[in-house]
Amino acid sequence: MRLARLTVALGVVLAVVSGCTVAGDPTPVPDPATLDVGPYSRFPLRAPERGSEYHGRVVESVRLGEVIANPARVDPVLTFARTRAGSDPLPTPAKAAALLANPVRAVLERHGMLAGYTVSATDSPAEFSIGSSRILQVTLLRFPDGAAARLAAAEIDSADAEVSADNVAVTIPEHPAARAHWRPSVPTLAATTAVDSFVVTVLAGHTSPDLTALTALAGRAFEEQRQLLRDVVLTPPEAFADLPLDRDGMLGRMVPEAPGRWPFPVVILGDLSEVAGWDSLVQARGIVLGPRAGHFYAPSRQVAELVGLNRFDRLMRFADAATAAEFFAGLPNNDGQLPVPPPKGMVDINCAESTTTSPITKFSCRLRYGRYVAVVFSRDYQDVQQRAAAQYALLVNSE
Repeated sequence: MRLARLTVALGVVLAVVSGCTVAGDPTPVPDPATLDVGPYSRFPLRAPERGSEYHGRVVESVRLGEVIANPARVDPVLTFARTRAGSDPLPTPAKAAALLANPVRAVLERHGMLAGYTVSATDSPAEFSIGSSRILQVTLLRFPDGAAARLAAAEIDSADAEVSADNVAVTIPEHPAARAHWRPSVPTLAATTAVDSFVVTVLAGHTSPDLTALTALAGRAFEEQRQLLRDVVLTPPEAFADLPLDRDGMLGRMVPEAPGRWPFPVVILGDLSEVAGWDSLVQARGIVLGPRAGHFYAPSRQVAELVGLNRFDRLMRFADAATAAEFFAGLPNNDGQLPVPPPKGMVDINCAESTTTSPITKFSCRLRYGRYVAVVFSRDYQDVQQRAAAQYALLVNSE
C-alpha cells in the first residue's frame, strides 16, 4: 500500500502531549513535533508509481526469498546466520556469479537468468573458514523456461568444475539429474540441478572430506527446495517494472538516505571471495523482505512479518506491540559498543557508539514504537540522533 503524506489531527496531537499510549502498549509516547529531526521529514514518503526493469528484477528476486530452502530445515544444526552472503537477492548474472564462480556469469547470461536469491547458514557463531564448521548455501535462480534451466544447470556445474583440475565429478543419491563435483582433499561440494524453470545450486561444507555427508546434505537441500517450488507464483518478465516498490508501506516509514530521496531497490557487491560463494559481500537496499526471507536459521517466537532494508538501517514489523516489545527487550548488547545518550524525550530507545565497526556505522540507535522495531546508523552522533527521532516520527505519523 502506498503511503500518502499524512497529517496529525489536532485531537491526536493533544492526546500525545498529554501522554497517550499505543493500542496494546502501555508506554506513553512523546509528541514527534517536539523532537529534533534535523533535515529529515516527520511524514512518510509516497512510493513512485513505477520502477525500472532492473528494480523489478530486484523485487522479483526478493519474492524468491519466500520460497527458497531454509538451511535450518535441511539440517537442524545450521542455526547461525552468516554476515557475508547470508540472505540476499541476486537480480542479475553478475551478482549471481559473485556467489558461484566468475565463469558461470556467461552461462547465466546465455540462458537468460531472470532473478535469484541465496541463503547460507552454519553450525557455528565463529567466523567461517573452510573445514572449521558445517555450512550450507542454497542459491535459487529463475530462467525463462524449463529447457533453459536444464541447460544452465549442466553448464553451471561444468564451468565451476573447470576452475580447478583437481575437481572430480560425483553423483547425488536419489537425484540422478543433478550434477556435482568436489576436490577429494577439501571438505566442500558443489551440486546443481534444475527444477522446472529454476536452477538450484548448493555449496555444502563439512569439517572433514566426508563425501557421504556432503552428498546427503545436498540431496536433502534439493528435496526441500523442490517441495517449496510446487505452487510458486511467478511474475511475467514483461511485468517486472510494474511490481510495487513498497510492500505495506515499509520503506515509506523508513528514514531515507537523504531527505526526500526514495530508496529504489538495488543490490551492491562489496568484496569478492577468491573461494566462490563463501565470502563475497552482497548488500541489498530499498527492499522489503517477507517473513521467510527476513528470518532463516534458529527458531524464534518473535519473527518479524516484514523487514525493510535501506542503507544499513532496518525496520521490522511484528504481529503486535507485545511481540515487538519482547523482541526489543531481548536484543543483545554487542561487544565493542559504548552506550551514548539517546535523543531527549524519547522512550524505548538505546543508542551506542561502536569501537570496532566501519566509520559509516559508528553510531547506532535501536528503538521501538507499537509493533515496529527499527535500527538506524550514522557516522555522526548528531545525525544518528536526528535519524532516530525522524524514524520515530515517521512511525507515529504513518498511523
